[in-house]
Amino acid sequence: MSLTLACTYPPHPTNVRAQSTKLGASPKGDRILYAQGRTVVLRDLHDETKSVLYAQHTHPVTVARMSPSGFYVASGDASGKVRIWDVAGTEQVLKLEVAALGGRIHDLVWDGESKRVLVVGEGREKYAHAFHIDTGSSVGELHGHSKPVNAVAVRAQRPFMAVTGSDDGTVLFYTGVPFKYARTLSTHTGFVQDVAYAPNGATFVSAGADGRLFLYDGTSGDVQGEFHTGPAHDGTIFAVAYSQDSACLASASADGRVRVWDVARRALLHEWRSDESDKVHSQQVGLVWTPDNIVSLSFSGVLTVLQPAETIQVVSTLIGPSSGLTSLAAVPSSSATKLASASHDGHVYLYGPSGVERVPREERLPGLLAMSAGPNDSLVVASLDDAVRTVQGRKLSEPTGTTGQPRGIHVGPSHTYVLTEQGIDILRPSAAHHTLASLQVTNATAMAATSDGRMVALGTEAGPVHLYAAPPSGPWMRQGTLHGGRSAISAMAFSPDGTLLAVGEGNGKILVYNVSTQTLQLSHWVFHTARIHSIHWSLDGNDTHIYVWSVERPMKHTAYKNAHANGAYGAVWLDATTIASGGADGAVRYFTWTPPLP
Repeated sequence: MSLTLACTYPPHPTNVRAQSTKLGASPKGDRILYAQGRTVVLRDLHDETKSVLYAQHTHPVTVARMSPSGFYVASGDASGKVRIWDVAGTEQVLKLEVAALGGRIHDLVWDGESKRVLVVGEGREKYAHAFHIDTGSSVGELHGHSKPVNAVAVRAQRPFMAVTGSDDGTVLFYTGVPFKYARTLSTHTGFVQDVAYAPNGATFVSAGADGRLFLYDGTSGDVQGEFHTGPAHDGTIFAVAYSQDSACLASASADGRVRVWDVARRALLHEWRSDESDKVHSQQVGLVWTPDNIVSLSFSGVLTVLQPAETIQVVSTLIGPSSGLTSLAAVPSSSATKLASASHDGHVYLYGPSGVERVPREERLPGLLAMSAGPNDSLVVASLDDAVRTVQGRKLSEPTGTTGQPRGIHVGPSHTYVLTEQGIDILRPSAAHHTLASLQVTNATAMAATSDGRMVALGTEAGPVHLYAAPPSGPWMRQGTLHGGRSAISAMAFSPDGTLLAVGEGNGKILVYNVSTQTLQLSHWVFHTARIHSIHWSLDGNDTHIYVWSVERPMKHTAYKNAHANGAYGAVWLDATTIASGGADGAVRYFTWTPPLP
């Protein structure tokens, strides 16, 4: 049997309050690049399921840029390291790793020959560094700033020039190669958030927290003037980008607007404003201008593809998780089974043939902990505010309080059980509560129930699993105890017919019990190296890997290694041959499973 990656739904960028989020683009403009946790995302703008993830950094990635040649990507992280890796093939082979700075990298840029990379950010001895990608050797000294540097841009043609913008409020101009300090430009009255060079090298611009936008000569660094009379935006300008013909400039701001400017006249041409109601979430914090469109990023993680013509038209709105996923659920429907994911960003996402949808669109929940598919295409979600809500279509129900923080949830056709630190809350068929004391359990860590809800299993911190008969009303009766476990129980699932119970432990081991005889049937599955987060029949258990096991042939299994950076937190069967997984990287991946030959 085999497990093959079919497609990837990428996560959205990680944003930091009051900081610019750097977006990159491929030379052809068919892909954009950004960071999400330890992952670099190469997102395909025509078909997001063909996106590529690179997860070889050991620290959170902060910026990624593709070389003008299209053969390599340079990505920097929070530790100050830069990795240069091959993107032309499928292996993503590392070419060079450089410890460029002593702290977080804020921005980096390639020169026009795809031979050199300039890096800026935080550091102990310096805030900027330039090196050759073949040797890693320095190609100049980018000195002069007294505070962390937020942005860097390079003239693509010889003679090369470079500019940097810093928290010290200055823009520094360098000649090269090798790069040397030439002059200081003190045009801004606040932090300089972004700088950009025109593709033709004639001009460059700087944008700052003062909302002002300045234009400079590309070869001398002389100030040519300011865009607009007064501030160009009513808030911090986080990002700027030139059009391919260098005639226009786009700017993205905390005022929720993207503006397009005529460079020669420094005059406003068009404006688009986010329709998100929350002023913080509507802030536009990242921007890239591809050969075809402008792509703008809001603080809420929404990527908006814009087409500037006589007015700015919205081509598409791209939705996706901007943080790790906590759980997955398969949602049966009349047409085809959909996938739902719950994310740490407080949203529920639906994945289908038409793309990704966020429900509800703007309202956030305070930390989603668990989710399960409910009746009539609904979803039941448990959150950190000790409450359970139902998502039906695009509507969110009022919260139903629980007796403590939810640890697990099981939803059936006619029942809903919620495991809390206090016991089991029954929300359907009628409200009730069974304390851990009444169940004679000291610390329940996981719960599972049969499809009809008549049998419930409780896993414990010490390892034993307790079985209970759960009538529609009245007390639950203990049916027995399964003693094969040696570690805290972290995930459980009954087989569809209720005859078997799969138990995942915190040490990565999976056990399978015969429910009727209460005996251990399988104990061979010990390949996981970390806590089991999810089990779904047919079986899966997750560290960063996805495993599929055969119950009839216990020694047969197949795996997809390193499916999700920092851990895979859930996997479900969508049909007999399709598995979907989600993890800490915020990505959702579909796999095709080929069963073993008879």
